Amino acid sequence: MFYPCYIDLGKAARDLFTKGYNFGSLRVDACSRSGENQEVEFSSAAVHTVATGKLAGNFDIKYRIPSYGVILTEKWNTENLLGTIVEIQDRFAHGLKLTLDSWYAPHNGKRSGRVKAEWVNRNVTCNLDVGLDTGPQVNFSGVTGLHGWLLGVQSTVDVSSNQVKGLNFSFGRIGTDYVLHSYVNDAREFGGSFYHSVAHNLDIGAMFSWTTGEPGARFGLAMKYCPTKDLELKAKVDHDSKLAFALTHSLSNRLKLTLSSQFGMASFSDGHKYGIGAIECVQISDQ
Repeated sequence: MFYPCYIDLGKAARDLFTKGYNFGSLRVDACSRSGENQEVEFSSAAVHTVATGKLAGNFDIKYRIPSYGVILTEKWNTENLLGTIVEIQDRFAHGLKLTLDSWYAPHNGKRSGRVKAEWVNRNVTCNLDVGLDTGPQVNFSGVTGLHGWLLGVQSTVDVSSNQVKGLNFSFGRIGTDYVLHSYVNDAREFGGSFYHSVAHNLDIGAMFSWTTGEPGARFGLAMKYCPTKDLELKAKVDHDSKLAFALTHSLSNRLKLTLSSQFGMASFSDGHKYGIGAIECVQISDQ
């Protein structure tokens, strides 16, 4: 059994609350793949924020070189930032993935970057990333387990001051049709999540958290129902009595349409939010 990385613990329940919801925005995503083995991928996204009227977008090009275990990604966004990501998989050691993630702002000459490493085997999954900027921080995380039980730890160290900035622990279990997850962040925030696949087309989940010094806890319930293979219905409600719905319809193998809405059940004066999104993916084969 291979264990997930620390940031993916509890992901099954988290996706029920986040994926498919895009309140207050109009979003369009498009991607296409080209090459004999689909090794080149082009992707772009545009997001219009209804409240501010701001339009943001990005364009990415990803090129895979399987014979060398290399993936090269070039990025550009409407903030005029240029990014380059180089990923090397299984070249220096089996299960080891090295990543260089860098950004450059041509308008002011600022640069930033991070070096990341991930090592995966049947006993443990470890992640390490180091910032290349002034006063770098080192982030480390590891996950191991036994017979479906998972234990994870995450820590951040400020190299310039030689201080530990954060220390988090996680504990959970993965079953055949359910996932349990709990965590403690800096001995101040406590929380957890629950995911259960009730049927092949019905998933339910719950999340909760509490921070010391705050009066109440935060919690939510969510579900996903797929009446057909082309239609996905989602709903969620949180501790603030905000109810949300999302619908994703696969119009074809290449095009998906998403609609989402949220309103407050306690007070309709909170305002109604909606979101619309479209995702298109096209494959282009070289002749």
